Amino acid sequence: MTRKTTSLEKKVLQFLNDLRDSGTINMFGARPYVVEVFGIPKNEAGELLTLWMKNFNNKANYETIETDD
Repeated sequence: MTRKTTSLEKKVLQFLNDLRDSGTINMFGARPYVVEVFGIPKNEAGELLTLWMKNFNNKANYETIETDD
């Protein structure tokens, strides 16, 4: 299913693209960064990281995303 992203999703997905581009970490370890920067619970950060992995693209065009819902 494809749906429009929320404002938070768009910000986090762009942040994750930027983090990936920085080469700072392995992206499987990105959840704590999302928790710290966005002040969200670990489980929500994990869900957003999974969403990013499913929808990653180099252009960071996250107007719509694919979900399992």
